This record gives sequence, C-alpha cells and structure tokens, in this order.
Amino acid sequence: MENKDKNSRDQKLLAYLRGEMTEGEQQRLGEEVIKDEEYAQRLERLLLGEEQGTGSDPGKKAPAALTEEKQRAIIRRGKWRMRLSNSAFTMGLAFFAGVLLFVVNGWFGSLMHDDLFRVAKDMVNFTQPGVSVGSSGSEVGLFYGKIRMELRERVGSEDKNAGSFESTNFLWKTSAKPEWTNGIREQKLFFNYPITGQKLTQADSEHLRAPAWATMEKLPEGTVSQLAISFDHFLSYEEYYTLISRHASSNAYETVWFAVDSGQEQARIEADEGVRLLGAGDVWGFAERELNYGNAPIQVNGEGPRRAAAYLSEMKYLSEQERLTNEIGSSLVSRGKPQIADRYLYMQKNGVRIYGAVLTGPTKELLKLQQEKSITAAFLGKVDWWNWDRPAASGTYYSW
Repeated sequence: MENKDKNSRDQKLLAYLRGEMTEGEQQRLGEEVIKDEEYAQRLERLLLGEEQGTGSDPGKKAPAALTEEKQRAIIRRGKWRMRLSNSAFTMGLAFFAGVLLFVVNGWFGSLMHDDLFRVAKDMVNFTQPGVSVGSSGSEVGLFYGKIRMELRERVGSEDKNAGSFESTNFLWKTSAKPEWTNGIREQKLFFNYPITGQKLTQADSEHLRAPAWATMEKLPEGTVSQLAISFDHFLSYEEYYTLISRHASSNAYETVWFAVDSGQEQARIEADEGVRLLGAGDVWGFAERELNYGNAPIQVNGEGPRRAAAYLSEMKYLSEQERLTNEIGSSLVSRGKPQIADRYLYMQKNGVRIYGAVLTGPTKELLKLQQEKSITAAFLGKVDWWNWDRPAASGTYYSW
C-alpha cells in the first residue's frame, strides 16, 4: 500500500513537470508540497535534475501553481541544506580526526614515556658521579613531550638539589640537557684509572691524595663530606667493602657511586696524552641504590653478583635503546656518543670491575681512609654541617 501511494505521488510530480495537470490539480499539489517536507525534497531533486523525471519537453513552462519564485525558493532551500550538510560532515570529520589524533598522541606518549624516563635516569646515574634523579614531571606525546627531573647530590645523610635534567621529544627526535644550579656544576670528584703495567709513582700518587687529606684534617668534627677515591687495581663488589671495612665501620659512611671499567677509559686517556684523571662525562659507573633488583629485597652491603647482574641488565637495556641513549646521553658525555653497546659487551666479557667510589659521611671518619695504601687518588667534594644523625621529624615549606 505504501509503495502504491509513493508511486501515485511520484506520478503527480512528473505530471506537474510535464505540464499535464489542470489548474485545480496544480493548486492541490502546491498545498501538499508545502505541508510535506519529504515531498518537497523529492520535488527539489527533480527540479535540480538529481533524479530521473526531468527528461520531458524542456520547452514547456513550469505550471503556475508553483510560481517561478516558489520554485527558486525550493531550489535555494535545497542548496542551503546541502551546504549545511557538507559543513556538518566537514566539522564532524575534523572533530573525529582531532579525537583520533588525541588518542594516538596519548597512546604513543604513554609508550614513549617509560623509555624516555628510564634512559634519562640511567644516563644520569651512569655518567654523573654522586648525582641521582629525584622527583619528576612529564607531558609526553607523539608530537611533543617533555620530562623534567630533579637532580640530587647526597652529602652526609641529606640529598641536596643539584639542578634538573630536561628531555624533550618531537615525533621520534629527542634532545636533552642538564640545568645545573646557578648554571654551572663545579667538578671536584675525579678518578684515577689504573692502567695495567703503568703504576703511578709514589710522588704522583701523593700529589693526588695529599690536598684532600690535608683539607679534611682542618675541617671541624661536626661536618660531613663527599669523597672520591681511586684504587691501584680493579676490585669486585665484595673486595671493595672488605678493603673499606679495614678503616671505617659500615655505619660511618655510605657509598653513593662506583666508578667501573667499561673498556673506554684507556682510549680516552691515550687521547688526552696520558692524563689519567676522569671526571663527570668521562668516567662511567653506577649508584647501587638506583638499580632495580626486582621484588626481592637486597642486603645493605652484600650480594655483589646480584648487583652486578642488575647493572648489566640495565646496560643491556640501554644498548637496545641505542638511538635514544645517544640522543639523551650526548649532553652528559664529554665526547661524541656514549658507546653504550661497546661498553656493555666489554663488561659482559670482563665483569663489573670497580676502581673507584664516591663516599659520604662524617669527615673525620672518611679521613681514616688515608691509611689505605691502595688508594692512589682522593678528591674532596661538597662539605656540609653535621647531618649524619637523622632528626625524629623534618619537613619542607614552599612559598608557592
């Protein structure tokens, strides 16, 4: 029944267009078109030639029931409807594209954030003696992202602000740089690399140790200090603690960073014509408390193989992220790229061999290490008033 009515109405429209209607029929058709929106749209399409039915005699004039003005109004309304429809489609498409880009940006950002943060944290840990990463803030996406980390130095039992480290990414291109407090970082922690078969003379070793010991003797009892020491041979983790425990009890100091042999040090020394001191950007190592040991707790001083395994695991990860490691690490190493893959393969073959360390604690306790003959160099870092005994309560109040 419905199809029959539709065909009847279509026949009326075609009869109108062919001029076959009487004046009364044309009048009734005009009233139907005005009342029925769908019927009016059908007439619009026929008048615009968008549907078949306009192939009748083009010379015949359109009937008077729908005047030329009304026909033009119908056509204008059709055109505006098409424009609005196109605009709505365009706006809808733009909105959908915006939502899609937002989702993609956030999805890629979440994937990139973990790698960006982890690589940046590792590179600070491995190249900056005594410096670790603290709190951070981030907004990371595919098109643009930024991670800002606090840099800290441990002096005694307190972590002091040393600046910040910021990494930014645009698409897959990443750049990073440290921003030290007051714009500079005064380097005082250096290490003497032990070259096999080329031991320092007694006079040269004394020259690298005496200033630190002399200064520490003059400092008052109620101070804490940073101290970088170097050994004349390579040590395992257990051997290091056995050696240090001869002179200081375990609760009188904290080792905050180890300098390790990564296979690049001797080439660096040869390039510098025999200068054997390595500072931040040249030396390589790790802070043991910054490593990931999994869910199982680790002893305070012990389990050397497990610590070495955690360190090598992180080196392996960096070697797999070589592009990102090079981009982030270029601002932290002194010359060129970090050579992370070469360092990892070298340590995997030769083990994690320690030749230096950064310690902190009461100044007079650290001074006892001057009795250790295997120490070839000692450099005093930051000094602060006594903070070794932790207060029962403490806090920080910010003005913003």
